[in-house]
Amino acid sequence: MSKMNKIIVIIAGLLLSVAMFAQYPDAHVKEGLKKTSRPEIRDVVSGTLWVDAEDFADYGGWYHDTQFIYLMGSGYLLAPGMGTPVADAVTNVTLSEGGKYTLWIRSRNWHPEKTPGTFKVKVGDKMSALCGNDESDKWTWQKAGVFRLKAGNVELRLIDETGYYGRCDVLVLTKDASFVPPKQDEMVAARAKYTELELKPVKHDGFDVIVVGGGPAGTSAAIAAARQGARTALIQDRPVLGGNSSDEFSVNMNGAGNKNAFSVEGGIINEAMLITSRDNKKGSFSAAYMQLAEAEPNLSLFLNTRVDGVIMENDEKIKGVKALHTLDGTRAEFFGGTFIDCTGDGWLGYYAGAEFRVGREARSEFNEKPAPEVADKITMSASLNSEGGPFMVQTDKKVAYTAPNWAVNLPIPLHRNIIGYNIRPWWVEYPGTVDDVWEGEFARDYQLRITYAYADYLKNHWKKKDDTENVKLNNVGIFLGRRESRRLIGDYILTWNDVAIEGRWFDDIITHYGWPTDIHHPKGIFSGKEGPFDCNYSVRMGGGIPYRCIYSKNISNLLMAGRNVSVSHYALGTTRIMMTCATLGQAAGTAAAMCAEYDLTPRGVGQKKIKELQQRLLKEDQFIPRIKNEDAADLALKATATASSKMDPVDYNCEYALTKDSKHVKLTTTTVKCANGQLQALGTLHFMLDNQQGKDVDVILTIATSSENESIENLSPVVKIPVTIPAGFKGALPVKVNREIKREFFVIRFEGNAPRVFWKTKRQILPNIRSYKVEEGMEIEHTMYVPNFYAIPSLDDRFDFGASNVINGKTRYWLNDGSVNMWMSNPEETLPQWVQLAWDKTQTISEVRLVFDTNMNRTWFKELNVPERVSDYEIQALIDGAWKTIAKETGNIQRLRIHKMDPVKANKIRVLVTKTWGDKAARIFEVRVY
Repeated sequence: MSKMNKIIVIIAGLLLSVAMFAQYPDAHVKEGLKKTSRPEIRDVVSGTLWVDAEDFADYGGWYHDTQFIYLMGSGYLLAPGMGTPVADAVTNVTLSEGGKYTLWIRSRNWHPEKTPGTFKVKVGDKMSALCGNDESDKWTWQKAGVFRLKAGNVELRLIDETGYYGRCDVLVLTKDASFVPPKQDEMVAARAKYTELELKPVKHDGFDVIVVGGGPAGTSAAIAAARQGARTALIQDRPVLGGNSSDEFSVNMNGAGNKNAFSVEGGIINEAMLITSRDNKKGSFSAAYMQLAEAEPNLSLFLNTRVDGVIMENDEKIKGVKALHTLDGTRAEFFGGTFIDCTGDGWLGYYAGAEFRVGREARSEFNEKPAPEVADKITMSASLNSEGGPFMVQTDKKVAYTAPNWAVNLPIPLHRNIIGYNIRPWWVEYPGTVDDVWEGEFARDYQLRITYAYADYLKNHWKKKDDTENVKLNNVGIFLGRRESRRLIGDYILTWNDVAIEGRWFDDIITHYGWPTDIHHPKGIFSGKEGPFDCNYSVRMGGGIPYRCIYSKNISNLLMAGRNVSVSHYALGTTRIMMTCATLGQAAGTAAAMCAEYDLTPRGVGQKKIKELQQRLLKEDQFIPRIKNEDAADLALKATATASSKMDPVDYNCEYALTKDSKHVKLTTTTVKCANGQLQALGTLHFMLDNQQGKDVDVILTIATSSENESIENLSPVVKIPVTIPAGFKGALPVKVNREIKREFFVIRFEGNAPRVFWKTKRQILPNIRSYKVEEGMEIEHTMYVPNFYAIPSLDDRFDFGASNVINGKTRYWLNDGSVNMWMSNPEETLPQWVQLAWDKTQTISEVRLVFDTNMNRTWFKELNVPERVSDYEIQALIDGAWKTIAKETGNIQRLRIHKMDPVKANKIRVLVTKTWGDKAARIFEVRVY
């Protein structure tokens, strides 16, 4: 391609990208998916009128469902009324001639035994026969009546009879007595014949990278590739970005940080997380992702576009993809160099002939402890999700409820820990034997039957059913959020032993994990006393996912990211979590851009450029265990760092943290595991306690020792100390220990009867308290608050918050070596505070990158504000003996900030922090200079 042609392609792509962004603003489930331009509905073939239900001018309460378009070829209208008939869908059509017309309806009786979803069609002033009641559960045509109609305008109405998910695809009015409704494989041609639908595909060429799927993995991949300079297309079959974390699905995005200290994922997903936190949109990343995508000039976005085929250059290389616009049925083809499958279900790989697996491997293959003796096709089931609020809501009067007669029969009791009636738990699932890809619509409908039965259980059978007397059903999702289907095979298959037993580290590591190997029970909600899990082991931190897991073994230009990467069924438990998927996407997008830059295949990048890939990911704030900044172009690595002040860790434990007290936890149901510094002796421990019992309370302090990865269960105490907590005591209770602790961790428990004695918590900013348990010994998700105690002599004098941390190549706490890697100013000294870099010789500076502390120890959706984060700052350069501001920011919310400027010459720069979001100290992990 000539340079001029390439420029033309890029400009055209940018204009198309802008148009596509503008075409679908803020679309989500309540508004439905509606055509942006609706053709006049007329009888293109004289005497026969074809009306796609989604062409109706007003959907009323019907919803345009396109999620199963790959099974039936088009979207259809669905009536999700939760038992109350929805408002009519209405449109007007034009007949060129009058006469006797037969009405044909294409619909589906989704549960023939009970026929829950019936409807009628009103044609002018006449009513059709009942529809949606065929004996088959397949999409079928029904003859719904004969009507005498005059030429001209005719009103059509879809009238829901039940509110229980009636569905209509096509209406045909025809005078042709010989008309035979088309079969499934004839639908496209028939639609084109009767509606003048254009089937010739529009071609989009010139892309370096094509990403298919716009969930957390795909959106991150596309943004990453575009930022690396690659001309990128992101093709997404929904109207919004975000996948299960979108406006449509509203699933909280979890990751390593939910279960492990200081392990929140960085990079693009962290940017989106902080935007989402700022906007208080706890269940959706759609707006954040759209904001980030719109900012990339190299990125063209194609929404409501379903890839349904490939164009192969040869058996091993993809040339392009074929796609269907899910709203208007038009076709497109996209051509590019490297392709990334982020569809979750592995569709792109499937169409291309990539090697894949489905289901559970036999135990003998990888020697995985939880695996079955014989391999099978069982996968984790999906859940129903949608925007719309709580599952059930409180009213001011009693509300009776009985499940519809088509609901399943659930076991009573369920043997589940039900947190409350207002949520629909993740374990409300069908058995894993259901193929929720090729039987996707059936799987969604099966899940509806289970969900309504679960509502009946809460109202009529739950042990706390009295709590639901005044509660009514409020929101039943219609979107099928799949957890597992195809896994595309790469040059390496990550196993359960790699993540749960070894915590294995790989030379080609690209990201970390941290969620447990969370595999749901094969029987779903029907598992009874066996509980909701098949496997839920913690992973060993310090390892990660190798690059060889994210490119195809047999398709030379195919990468993959998300839950469809190359892992075993049991390793999938940790890699499938959305924030981990997003980091896989960032790695895949970065690698794909390098493929274009160096004219390499994905495998070639791994073989020849893996260290560069790792360094590029670090530069964009993706965390990779044990890998640090070694960028030869980073001038900061050659500088000397100084600062206006620094935090004294002893002050942190003795005074500073005590102003950060928060909640209380029960004293004798709490276990704390602590890093032991330089293996020094424990002197006196001070515990922040609150005795509300009104009398002295006697307990036993037990201290055991452990290694980093040793479980805190069943440890033998090395010391037991009687402790009396005075009546009404509230404050720091000193307990003399005076014992040597010769292992790297120690574990503290209080034993005894202390029902109203509480241990106050503090906000954790140091990686010294690794885990804790509360309430009946059950392990809870990792939080920002930990039981508050401190030691004299201090256990934390090994922590150095000095200025040199900003150039040591590490951008977060490293738990394996106990380094904090952050400059933190003395909180007792008022802002502004600064950190400075100096060189022996004058440097030419055109870019400064900063990594701030956004508390990578926080579960983001449980606490939106980050007081430790820097808000206002200036970057200053010493020019002609005076400090001059070369960049300035106010109201910053991000962790990684990149400032590009006209080149300046200086031998000193500094970052001057003038304001945080609430904390007294300034904190910076890294300063890079280019």
